[in-house]
Amino acid sequence: MRHTVKVLAMLLMCMGIMPSPNPAAGNAAEAFEKLKALVGHWETDKTNMNKATLDLELTSGGTAVLEKFHMVDNGKPVEVTTLYYLDGDHLKLTHYCMAGNQPTMNGSYAPDTKMITFDLVSISNLKTPDDGHMHHAVYTFIDTDHFKTTWTFRKAQKDAFTEDVTYVRVK
Repeated sequence: MRHTVKVLAMLLMCMGIMPSPNPAAGNAAEAFEKLKALVGHWETDKTNMNKATLDLELTSGGTAVLEKFHMVDNGKPVEVTTLYYLDGDHLKLTHYCMAGNQPTMNGSYAPDTKMITFDLVSISNLKTPDDGHMHHAVYTFIDTDHFKTTWTFRKAQKDAFTEDVTYVRVK
């Protein structure tokens, strides 16, 4: 009888009548809590060649985390904004890029490595597939006062460069 129930459940999933279990679904909320714990003011660590700051704040009644990246590049101020939020049982981000486009990425959290990996799911204002855009991001939680980000920029449908930055909480 138990075998028959399993077979029937598999058939219903294949036919699209019953949703398949999502192993990442249970950890989207946990990942969002990890991001919420980053609320505050951060600076790049001493190993980073460019000094930058990162400010994270809760917004929209605690349903989103707003991240503002600031630096000066060749004497000009640079600001990039990223918004993190839950969409049902998925953690997502939308990155408002200097390239003039807005990639949206879906995140998955691996508690054993303390990493959230974000992969592109859609992008607005991308004129051609060859245009440059952020395509992938990884957040690694080191401890309560340190975390690392790795952002991958794609151009001409190939990874063009990766930005690895470690941040230190300013107290």
